[in-house]
Amino acid sequence: MSTEHATPHERLLAEFPPPPEGAWRAAAETLLKGAPFDKKMITRTHEGIVLQPIYDRHGPRAVSRGSDPGVPGEFPFRRGIDPVAGPCKPWLVAQELTYPTYEELNAALRHDLERGQNAVFVTLDRASRSGEDPDLASPETVGSGGASIASIAGFGKALQGIDLAAYPVFIEAGCAGPQYLAIAVAHLKRLKQSASVLRGCIGSDPLGTLAAEGSIPYAADVIYDEMAVAAEWADKFAPGIRTVAVATRAYAEGGASAVDEVAAALATGAAYMRALVTRGVHAEVAASQIWFSFTVGPQFFMEIAKLRAARMAWAHVAAAFGAPAAACGMQMHVRTSSSAMTCVDPYVNMVRATTEAMSGALGGCQTMHVAPFDDVIRQPDEFSRRIARNVQVLLQAESSLHRVADPAGGSWLVESLTEEIAASAWKLFQEIEAQGGMLAALVAGSMQDRIAATANRQAEAVAYRKDVIVGVTTFADPQEMPLERRTEDLETVRARRAETLRVLRTMPDRAEETAVKERLSRIMETGRDSIMNALIDAASQGATIGEMGRAWRAPRGGEPVAARPIVPRRRAGQYESLRAATQAFRRTTGAPPVVFLATMGPLAQHKARAEFSSDFMAAAGCMPRMGTGYDTPEAAVEAAVAAGARAVVLCSTDDTYPALVPAFCTVMKQRLPDAAIIVAGLPQEHLEAFTQAGVHEFIHLRSDVAATLGRILSRMGVTL
Repeated sequence: MSTEHATPHERLLAEFPPPPEGAWRAAAETLLKGAPFDKKMITRTHEGIVLQPIYDRHGPRAVSRGSDPGVPGEFPFRRGIDPVAGPCKPWLVAQELTYPTYEELNAALRHDLERGQNAVFVTLDRASRSGEDPDLASPETVGSGGASIASIAGFGKALQGIDLAAYPVFIEAGCAGPQYLAIAVAHLKRLKQSASVLRGCIGSDPLGTLAAEGSIPYAADVIYDEMAVAAEWADKFAPGIRTVAVATRAYAEGGASAVDEVAAALATGAAYMRALVTRGVHAEVAASQIWFSFTVGPQFFMEIAKLRAARMAWAHVAAAFGAPAAACGMQMHVRTSSSAMTCVDPYVNMVRATTEAMSGALGGCQTMHVAPFDDVIRQPDEFSRRIARNVQVLLQAESSLHRVADPAGGSWLVESLTEEIAASAWKLFQEIEAQGGMLAALVAGSMQDRIAATANRQAEAVAYRKDVIVGVTTFADPQEMPLERRTEDLETVRARRAETLRVLRTMPDRAEETAVKERLSRIMETGRDSIMNALIDAASQGATIGEMGRAWRAPRGGEPVAARPIVPRRRAGQYESLRAATQAFRRTTGAPPVVFLATMGPLAQHKARAEFSSDFMAAAGCMPRMGTGYDTPEAAVEAAVAAGARAVVLCSTDDTYPALVPAFCTVMKQRLPDAAIIVAGLPQEHLEAFTQAGVHEFIHLRSDVAATLGRILSRMGVTL
């Protein structure tokens, strides 16, 4: 290369020429000493993506074809929706609070808004998201997963003292988006404020509700009609608020891969775009009304690429419906994963949430929720909320992640993953569309089956410890005491909420509100603005979400829709069941079950397998007791008796086992006849003989750890 007219960048590159293509692979194969390259150096993910050991301009998909990822702020927004020329915009700290009563919610919101949170996220309970009043809903849904808010009175108490002109508000309203929008606007009218001050999203997401709950109360077309009413009204009178939500939480927490989650978002968003456009909503308005919420998990680079791929693919979906480029940018909320959290060693969840939050920030989100470390154990308290909130504050104030546009962009790995996720998700999206769309796929169960298959593969990988969970599957502390659980009395919550509504329904001024509802039931043929204004009037007079929904929907009919719900799964669940069993054993007996490691011979002979066995057994909450190195089976077994062992792991080498195992089993049957006898290793040629001699289990690198530990605990007298 001539350096006469070269840029400094080109001159620097000239000084460090890349090695010949394939040279690194030849060097790697030499170091592998005959081990298969593909087995040792290639990783296959749950998305079906093959991770290469090294990424450069010659390797990955479209990057090797010279594709241009573009710049931030330009279609298709792969690198973010904010232009480089504009000011740096930090994402909003939008912590989701799940308190069941509006009094608790208000106290937590006001406290946290003074300490770093800068957006209001009202998490509704299951009954509210289905549009049901608490006195008529199934008891187990009231207060479950969020606040029970059914009318302007509850909304006002939940947000008492909070200025909605100062803070964006986000409500994932499920099947009741227009009702909650009406309540919010009515609340503002009482405060002499205009709906135009609203920012954020009060969004309907019936397909997300169907996926999570297994039903929606009316036909999708009925809810889509309402969605169109809210979208057009908001575009005119509250342009800062979005009225349609696409939340992928049900899919992600059910075990979906990054590809599954992006495809679900695309298919759901396309269904809502189609519903709005066919009802006369302009494509630009429709696209501008949709807000997306993703769940980010522990696979750091995969999650960054997932968000970039989703943004890029959605731009093409919105454009296909006729939306102009400026309306095709994806407004994105991210929440850290509950499925990746653990009840065991829960303080590690702080670190997990931090890496997931970094993925969300580097992926280009606009708002973020970081789950408190005890979120899957109990209702978070002020301390755990503060730590979660400060993760975001730290990433902005100390790490300045928001000051760099698309900081992961240009990485060969991230760009390649972005392309691969986008391509695979687009293919799956097309398959869903060919089935008739997301609603049809959910009703038929094909989406649930796909996610269940992915979840089963993930569970198998965790069971075999191919996927590691720190503090659970490895590096576990059997002496750890579980956090105290604080459970909500949902029966009391429902009783209180039902009584509140009973009093409300018998108040003297309900006559005017009843007249408003009667008018509401007759105006479906009038203009959409009139419909929404009637809802606001009804909400102002105290109409509940259930009353508004019934008055509006009943004249149009429409059967409820049912589908198989996607059941949430947590990655550590198998091991946490084992730990719960040993904790119960500990409460009954006063001590955890002891496993003695019978280490035979000198240190070099048993050290590796003893350490492996200690970590293996600790994953079940058993207390490993390490031997000191014994010359005879009798000495080892006597030490096990003294330790109070209920299981003994023989730790030595395959070469010593043929002579050692039969003698060891004979002594065990004499001195500890009820104890489990375990051999560390997998001496293939002797498995049958050793089993006949009395060995109950073999533990090794290819073990199904969770299943093996379950069998061992049963032999130790631990009730599973």
